[in-house]
Amino acid sequence: NTIPQMAQAVMDMKFEMEDQKLDVDSGVETAVQYFLDRLYMSKISLRMLVNQHLYVHGANIAKPRHVGQIDPYCDVLAEIKKAYNEAARLCDMHYGRHPQMKLISNNRAESPDVPVLFAYVPSHLHHMFFEIFKNSMRATVEKSGEGEMRDLEVMVSKSEADITIRLSDFGGGISRSQMGNLFKYMFTTAGRVDKAHADAVRGSSTPPLAGLGYGLPVSRLYARYFQGDLDISSMDGVGTDC
Repeated sequence: NTIPQMAQAVMDMKFEMEDQKLDVDSGVETAVQYFLDRLYMSKISLRMLVNQHLYVHGANIAKPRHVGQIDPYCDVLAEIKKAYNEAARLCDMHYGRHPQMKLISNNRAESPDVPVLFAYVPSHLHHMFFEIFKNSMRATVEKSGEGEMRDLEVMVSKSEADITIRLSDFGGGISRSQMGNLFKYMFTTAGRVDKAHADAVRGSSTPPLAGLGYGLPVSRLYARYFQGDLDISSMDGVGTDC
């Protein structure tokens, strides 16, 4: 619960400063960003090392073919589908519907028909996909109103050097002025979140789709832990690629 609790603390600090008519200056924002990046990356690293030891040498039972938490043949498409289904259930709980997904795979390193597999920690992939799907689904449903929704489009490409995954939505995009804020802990893609919303999220038994500000920053830390990255480009009024 460290991450949700810290996210709530950051939002509480933000609300307190707003109540006192204090501006959140760049110095405060930079300090918060630096501290939380280090805290969360340390948490990811420590959890990885402890769980890996427990799975290999302790009482934790690893899944078949896994080396501790690491799956030497992690199926990227299977993890995407799992994260999509989980995010879709959550979206249904909030909005009563969810956008469909078009999934395309291109394995240029081996053969187009060969599944995209690589050595990775499935739970890390799941976390990143789940958070991104939540954002895309919320934006898509809210943009469509009561009308027809465009599908989410996911492209997975494996080359000799890298695996690249692109998720495209048509949820209206993000204005260019806000692009620099996407990975800040004091910003949320759900727009301005007030104290009433934060209190409602805190008291609800239903997990939030958005609003606490840590989804994208922490997902990028998970990607960077194994020397990957997470980038976002957006066309305001149309949609977003991640």
